[in-house]
Amino acid sequence: MFSLTSLHSGYLSSNQLSTWDMMRRGLSQSEIARRLNLSRQAVSKMTESIPTRVSAALTDAARLNRVEPKHIDISRGILFGWSKHFQTETVIALDTMGLQIWYHHNLGKCKACPDKRHCKSMLLKTARHLGVSVTPQERRLDASELSGLVFSRIPERFGNIANLGTGPS
Repeated sequence: MFSLTSLHSGYLSSNQLSTWDMMRRGLSQSEIARRLNLSRQAVSKMTESIPTRVSAALTDAARLNRVEPKHIDISRGILFGWSKHFQTETVIALDTMGLQIWYHHNLGKCKACPDKRHCKSMLLKTARHLGVSVTPQERRLDASELSGLVFSRIPERFGNIANLGTGPS
């Protein structure tokens, strides 16, 4: 299972979150300014604080969940680490949906889980936000297999994240 929280709202305003999301999609500051009806200078000033705030949200979530960070990619809003409590690899992802915490496990209970549809939906949205493509055939995988696939496809990931599945939250 995953943990979803709106912790980001304490770190990024709605304009900052929208700006960060558009920056991640490759929009220029001028285009972001047009879409948000702001000056380019206002967007430029806003973007200066976003990396620090994203980093703070990820590292605070890691600390609160007793996850030792191994690699942080602020531009994608993702932290790879090690859960001290569950003794397993962990991914913390921040996007417009909030913070999600994914734990590696091989329990094989996704089919019996009452949250399997929601979990899978969140994984597919996370993949889209991270720019990871998933084929129609891969979409049929259970959540733990799908999460391993999604997180293993993130460029510049830290260490061996293959088989990263959903786990206890």
